[in-house]
Amino acid sequence: MNYKNIIKIVTSIFLISFLTGCGIKQVKTVDNNGNITYSYEDEEIVYTRPEVSELLKNRINGILKTMASNDLIKLNKEYIHSEFGFYNLFKIDGIKVFLEQKEIYNIIEDETEEISHIITRVKNGSTKLKIIEKDIKFDCSPNNDAFYGWNDDGLFLSSITDSFLLKMMKEINVYQKNEYNKKDFQKAEKIEKTSYKVILTPELSFYITKIDDNWYLTLIDRITTDCSSIQE
Repeated sequence: MNYKNIIKIVTSIFLISFLTGCGIKQVKTVDNNGNITYSYEDEEIVYTRPEVSELLKNRINGILKTMASNDLIKLNKEYIHSEFGFYNLFKIDGIKVFLEQKEIYNIIEDETEEISHIITRVKNGSTKLKIIEKDIKFDCSPNNDAFYGWNDDGLFLSSITDSFLLKMMKEINVYQKNEYNKKDFQKAEKIEKTSYKVILTPELSFYITKIDDNWYLTLIDRITTDCSSIQE
């Protein structure tokens, strides 16, 4: 075996070891003639939801305290991850839409309901509420106003994170091919499979996700409480 062949073998072994260490799965394929080829594919990501902790509860209270003081600068800096950002889910003429943002904008105009408007209505007493681990439901009740709204009042934390984000991404890709790539879907899956949903009645609903050993606001849901239907 000559020197060049030895270099090739060593290089191949190093490459395989490197790819395996980076979470790349090696796939062996044998054709009808017995020829062997190797390809590589990403291993499936296993998502786990961290346990409820004091750090999580403290971060929730910190978010609510910052909202109650209407301090958007602090909210954006401390509670929204600078790289991950957050998703803003809402409706336009009854149609579900979303925006990927790096910060919450201070929109004063009241032509449309904005996140900044909801934040101004978060009361100082919100941080004194006990965080109740419970999933509550919102009912639009078109036939009976007595049942309209959430089926409980207070501050709630739930591991049932059934946002519309992942479904909307998939639907958009049907009509606009490759609008969202693998990384986008992984972000959406991380939010829906590892986050907690926080609801402060009557109108604030957001998701909080653990990123880089801390909890950040990653999604604000304004769809659930918007009962508007698609306009013809």
